[in-house]
Amino acid sequence: MKWLTAVLSLGFIASNIQAAPTEGLDLFKLKVVSSANDVDGQYLSSNASTLGLYDGDDFSPVRVYATSSKKAGCIQLHTYPVGIVDHAIALVGSGGLMTLTDMVNPSGAKPADGLVTEWDSFRVSDTKLTNDGKGTWVAFPAAKNSWSVKWTDGSAFMTTDYMPVEIVMEPAGEGRYNEK
Repeated sequence: MKWLTAVLSLGFIASNIQAAPTEGLDLFKLKVVSSANDVDGQYLSSNASTLGLYDGDDFSPVRVYATSSKKAGCIQLHTYPVGIVDHAIALVGSGGLMTLTDMVNPSGAKPADGLVTEWDSFRVSDTKLTNDGKGTWVAFPAAKNSWSVKWTDGSAFMTTDYMPVEIVMEPAGEGRYNEK
């Protein structure tokens, strides 16, 4: 009888979860393009919830899929694999400098005091990923041969050790879960 209760409760949970789109789902990796050989051609991965360029075998490239946004011409980028809790790529920060972040349950999340959160305002043009607003991607050196990737609108005070980069959405090349 215990197993029947467990199965029924799992069925109830599964019926109340919005199904993520799986048919025709194109997966992408986010590749950094830069004139600096240190970071050029590397893929973004996640360390805790911060996306960046991390050195080591423990870090595999983040895979994302795009969904439409309520903002005209914009998309949302959700991480794959799809789980019970939705994860999306977001920009979180203040003062004109925002960190690229893996955000849990973005539609229900409330930003912390003084922070701005944007998760539904990405644009793609010729495979290049940007934010809806004016600005550019930059990479800052971090600990252990890693780089943090941020979006700046040009108004932030920044140290001089950053480098401008571009982020390209590259097909994951894993069958992309869209073949029938």
